[in-house]
Amino acid sequence: MKNRVWLSMLSSLMWTFVVCALVFGVGFLIAKDANSSDLEYRSLDYDVHVQENGDLRIKETVDITLHERTDSDDNAIPWKQLYQTYTLNAAQLTNITDVSVKNLTTGEEYTQIEPKQPKYMPSTQWDREYANHWYIADVTYNGSSTKTFDPAVDGLESRTRTQMGEDERADMGGADAAADADGDTKPSDRPHDKTIEIGWNIPGTYSADSMRFEITMTWEGVTTQYNDVSVFQWEPFGTENETPIGVAHINVTFPEGVGRDDSWAWLHYTGNAKTERTPHGIACTAYNVKTGQYLDIVAMMTNAPLHNVVRQVDANAKQWTIDDETRQEREWHDKQHKTAVIRVCIWGAIALAGAALSFFGIRAALRSRHKAKLAGDVAYSRDVPPMTPGAAAVLWTKIGRVGVSSQMSREMAATMMSLIDKKLIAVYPGEAKRYAGVDLSRVTSADVARLIASSGASARKLAKTSTIVLMPRALGETVTDGYSRTELGLCTSERRLLYILLEAYKRLHTPVFDIKQMNREFSKWTDGHEELDFFKRACEHECDDLDAVQPAKATAVTFGVFDILIAVLAGIYLMAFEGNLLLACCLCIPMVLCGILACVLHKNYEITDSGQRTVGELVGFERYLEDFSTFADREVLDVTLWGKYLVYAAALGVSRKVLQQLATAYPQVNDASWLDDNAYASGVLFWSARPSTIVGSSLGAAVAGGSFGAFAGGFTDFGTQLSAGMASVQSTIAAAAPSSSGSGGFSGSGGSFSGGGFGGSSGGSGGGSFGGR
Repeated sequence: MKNRVWLSMLSSLMWTFVVCALVFGVGFLIAKDANSSDLEYRSLDYDVHVQENGDLRIKETVDITLHERTDSDDNAIPWKQLYQTYTLNAAQLTNITDVSVKNLTTGEEYTQIEPKQPKYMPSTQWDREYANHWYIADVTYNGSSTKTFDPAVDGLESRTRTQMGEDERADMGGADAAADADGDTKPSDRPHDKTIEIGWNIPGTYSADSMRFEITMTWEGVTTQYNDVSVFQWEPFGTENETPIGVAHINVTFPEGVGRDDSWAWLHYTGNAKTERTPHGIACTAYNVKTGQYLDIVAMMTNAPLHNVVRQVDANAKQWTIDDETRQEREWHDKQHKTAVIRVCIWGAIALAGAALSFFGIRAALRSRHKAKLAGDVAYSRDVPPMTPGAAAVLWTKIGRVGVSSQMSREMAATMMSLIDKKLIAVYPGEAKRYAGVDLSRVTSADVARLIASSGASARKLAKTSTIVLMPRALGETVTDGYSRTELGLCTSERRLLYILLEAYKRLHTPVFDIKQMNREFSKWTDGHEELDFFKRACEHECDDLDAVQPAKATAVTFGVFDILIAVLAGIYLMAFEGNLLLACCLCIPMVLCGILACVLHKNYEITDSGQRTVGELVGFERYLEDFSTFADREVLDVTLWGKYLVYAAALGVSRKVLQQLATAYPQVNDASWLDDNAYASGVLFWSARPSTIVGSSLGAAVAGGSFGAFAGGFTDFGTQLSAGMASVQSTIAAAAPSSSGSGGFSGSGGSFSGGGFGGSSGGSGGGSFGGR
């Protein structure tokens, strides 16, 4: 029993692994499909140094994945060009200079070239003339890289926002100015904006798992100096970006002399991120950047270390900036509070439902197992069970001693052996033609054994099929109807099986036939499956008449199925829509395991009060057979009794063990001559124990294995039963904490660059967008 429990637990672990793997796979595919792109940035690393004049010297390292892509006719299209676009704005970013590009994968330093569209250029010409070069282009109006941008003459003149506002109102008119104030006008539509594309040409490539490049450049006119502080807002990638980024690492180093006490910074990013102060600046990591998701860093420092900042404003900005960022952080927190509370409630509901379903499911399963156990100790029983062989096979399955998969084969094997024991049929090894000219209804099993031995037939040939002989008692005039054989002392299941054999006799016109012949004829018997169902139902009814077991309530299975279902839905939700693998594992794996365990441990049947004795006798009989050799009070071998024992041993699936016990207790059964002289009358015992030199792996070996070897030839028209043996938590909880609302609970980051990012202000300098052609 303990071994079966451990096997159940091991099986539960295996299925848990399978189910969870499928759930996480589906969730990952849904999430990936929602954010799919032909081009992806595996990683994006920025090393940024703030210059003394407020410019940014940027070294960018990208690791790019290129997926295969096709045109409308399914022709593969090679990748030839990768690019990044940025917006120049007179009040934020006036120029991009000192550009260089290096292919880190090959180690090649790219040189500048005129911009060129690769769409209609043959790959050979492209690789020869344009690949391994970089370009910088002005794509403000046509969106294509055909006009070279010259930083020496095409940069913008630095202006303050106030100056730009006055110019725009004069140039655009009131309506357009109002629309721009509301954010409806694209940056490229504004007179003081330019869209710049920095790209690099690669040899034609259909796909690549990893291509690494280093891009360096200087961004001018980023910082605005006020009377008390200098401020810049940098946006490395903005809402126009259509390239997902696996992880972005950003390190910003302030000018020498700027420390923690005289600098402040805020991160505007709505995804999962972490922030930290470094000895000379700030660093942050943004995970799983989706398309259209922006990241802005607002940095503020004292003026002392900065010199010659181009854009200057005669005003104070320190406290205003701190207050504005604190306001945005508070508004974001308040906005996210309700969503976070809902998410935490969902997590709690999943956990609570899983805990309850798991507890009640396993408890119900253990209760069902308790009701399926015998009360008290089981005593040995030497008597043949008071039930039919078919009923014994069914009952043995219902009390959980063997699996359902072997039930049909045990029913057939035991019932067939019962017909042999009652002298209604005989079964011999080999094909029927081997016994041509021999009246098998009049010879003994010993005669047949000697006939086989004298023929020199190999065990391999004998094992291919078996010959069935219908004895005269089964063919008498009064018993030709397969439904009324009470005078033969047959139970319903035996009558049903005998009727099937009589059908073969009618079709073959001979009482001697082998399995191959029967298969050929039964392949034409369209109603054969119904007769097999009649036999199976007869065994079930005979078991029901015992009133030994009754169906158990499926409470454990119900709880278990709901536990698994909720776990599956929760896992897909957490993976696909929240991208939270850790939480999915913590919540779903235990629920799936407990749900499967409840289903596996559940017993489908419980033993009735009246069935305690019946089941006890059957279990005691099985124990007696398996321990027979240990009994000291054994009597002389009763071949007739042991023939019946083997019938029920086949029903219980323990024939091999029983034969081993028999051979240990009575060594004479190993002697072929002794069997010929003493056991020939019992066809069941004789052919079960006959040495394999004669029987081979046919009837004797198959019965020893717990199935009826006569059907090793197939009998597939009646089913396969007769053949061959008859598997972001922390930030959300923080956001779900009670809102300040005047309570003072919200203090904000205060520019300390801690606590991750928050939504709010976007549109900083750059507004990067990445892509490829």
